[in-house]
Amino acid sequence: MKKKERLKRLLAGERLAPIETVRKQKDGSMIEVSVTMSPIEDDAGRITSFISVSRDVTERNRMEELLRRSEKLTTVGQLAAGVAHEIRNPLTTLRGFLQLQQQTHKVNPEHIGLMLSELDRINLIVSEFLILAKPQAVRFQEKDLRFIMKDVLSLLNTQAHLYGVEFSLNYLDDPVFVHCEENQLKQVFINVLKNAVEAMPDGGLVKIEIARLDFEEVAVTITDKGEGIPKELLPHIGEPFITSKDTGTGLGLMVSQRIIQSHRGTIEIESEVGKGTTVVILLPTSASSRRPESES
Repeated sequence: MKKKERLKRLLAGERLAPIETVRKQKDGSMIEVSVTMSPIEDDAGRITSFISVSRDVTERNRMEELLRRSEKLTTVGQLAAGVAHEIRNPLTTLRGFLQLQQQTHKVNPEHIGLMLSELDRINLIVSEFLILAKPQAVRFQEKDLRFIMKDVLSLLNTQAHLYGVEFSLNYLDDPVFVHCEENQLKQVFINVLKNAVEAMPDGGLVKIEIARLDFEEVAVTITDKGEGIPKELLPHIGEPFITSKDTGTGLGLMVSQRIIQSHRGTIEIESEVGKGTTVVILLPTSASSRRPESES
């Protein structure tokens, strides 16, 4: 938000959400600060001044980044077995066709097309896995949420099948652009979808829906019919070491919430024991998604 817009809202009496920026100290070093601004009113309700409070959040941000990386490594490790299994299938197909051609001494154009398709599949899986695993600088870009979710599902499909779980993805044909750090959003979706899969040991269907609420906001809704979360735990979900899993740490959802907050969004969770859980991730759309179709 620009300074003029913030001033306009302050003059209207609004209390603005904190913004994070960088400030220089007297010794010349730079620190990250969270700045909060609020209007001060007199007895008649007139705004007489403003108050600005800056808080050093350098250490907090550093700890959160370390926590994010730690959780990402845990997620990558858990995905490794599924990725290896997913790669083995096309490799078996490739080996079979090559053996056939070795025996017949003939090259079948149809077989070549299938082998190239399987190689493309392997390349896609490995590329997505490496993108998730490799530490990268945080860069917010305009991305289509539909393609981010498809990439995530391609990584998780094998693990889901091992649980007897299937994914159902539903979205509109129009692009849904958000201003985001793609790898961080993938980490959030992977965390939520893995929780949904693991909550359904007997298998079932996990529904994913991407829908615009209006030109300003998009909702990603993930619904499972799993074991659900006990009522007494729901208010504490997102706190470290609060989890309904025997071997869980609760850090996955905590990291996910921090990531979504940094994207100016929210995570809402509804759950009932024995009936399942619904997670709704709300994100602001980017400028491209806000234009009416007649202008695009």
